[in-house]
Amino acid sequence: MMIDQQTTLPAERTSGAAQPWRLPRRDYVLLPLIFLGTMLLLLAAGEITVRLIYVQDDAAEPCEYVTGSGARYHPSCVSHTKVWEGPWITQRFNECGYRTAESCAVRPPGALRVVVMGSSTARGALVNYSDSFAARASAYLSARCGELVDFQNLGTEPTDVNQIDRRIPEALALKPSAIVMTIGPYDLIHLKDPPPAAVRPAPERLNLRSAVYLLRDSRLFLLMQYYLYRDPAFQIRAFLLNGDPADYVREPLSSVWQHRVNDAGELLHRISSETAPAGVPVLLVYIPERAQAALATLKSKPSGVDPFVLGSSLQVAASKAGVQFFDATRDFAAAPDFQSLFYLTDGHPRDGGHAALAGVVEQGLLAEPSFSRCRAYAQAAAK
Repeated sequence: MMIDQQTTLPAERTSGAAQPWRLPRRDYVLLPLIFLGTMLLLLAAGEITVRLIYVQDDAAEPCEYVTGSGARYHPSCVSHTKVWEGPWITQRFNECGYRTAESCAVRPPGALRVVVMGSSTARGALVNYSDSFAARASAYLSARCGELVDFQNLGTEPTDVNQIDRRIPEALALKPSAIVMTIGPYDLIHLKDPPPAAVRPAPERLNLRSAVYLLRDSRLFLLMQYYLYRDPAFQIRAFLLNGDPADYVREPLSSVWQHRVNDAGELLHRISSETAPAGVPVLLVYIPERAQAALATLKSKPSGVDPFVLGSSLQVAASKAGVQFFDATRDFAAAPDFQSLFYLTDGHPRDGGHAALAGVVEQGLLAEPSFSRCRAYAQAAAK
């Protein structure tokens, strides 16, 4: 049986004219969707894999509860927490709800005791208590003084910093020889935030901005950021592009940051108005962020950048309030192992950062008149 070849030839051959090849119209939609779906599938698989390898505890702190004057911790409570780039950490709170190894019971008259106040870094977040600056300073000073120097740690969260003065009566009731308060750029940014109980989360809306935040919170993105930030020079370049969150290292300070310094000065005035009549000195210790500490290590700094400008302004504000000020930026920059100072993506100080911070606190306290007997004891022990 013969087949008519003309009925099987392509149209362009039968017509005698060559026609350009074109995608069907539906492929202009299907191919991009297939590409996008493939990319999303790969990203989802990568995110799941990273989360299985790098575990993080995202649950709320079980020992924490919120009061009208900020976060508090249940007495004699034990909890465990973990950030994805660090180990599991155990938190133990004493009978007063302070993250302290020693009892909060009233000590004999004249006994040396230090109260620590501040946010999560003061509390020693994401480090075991023995690695925290409070525990390190307590051990060092106890050996130097020949007697127990216990640290009662009242540190909570950054949202509580603007109302620390409300806890001064509680701190003074512990009969401290001194109060050590820590502060950092993150605390200053949130100094005027409302208390946690008053915050109402805004409804989530899907837009480009929320998508960017979602991407930045992904574990896969944080892992890439972690390896990039291992190079301090890369983090410095990224940090200086941040606008307002990085303006505290630019000279002169922006009006926004100067307002934050003024707010801190008002807080310190409220604190000293209660501590000065009680004869209890207050030591304010400034803790830098990693990029700021990295800038302090540079011999040649970018034009208009000064990693110490915020500390200088805070020192003026603290002096006016009768509070002693210590900037730990140089101590962090001089640390022998810079990589041990901070969690690279979370930002909290690690054990190396707490070791540097402990040195600043120890020297500051030893210069206090109430610790003068420690110098005499050390001199006698050296003979």
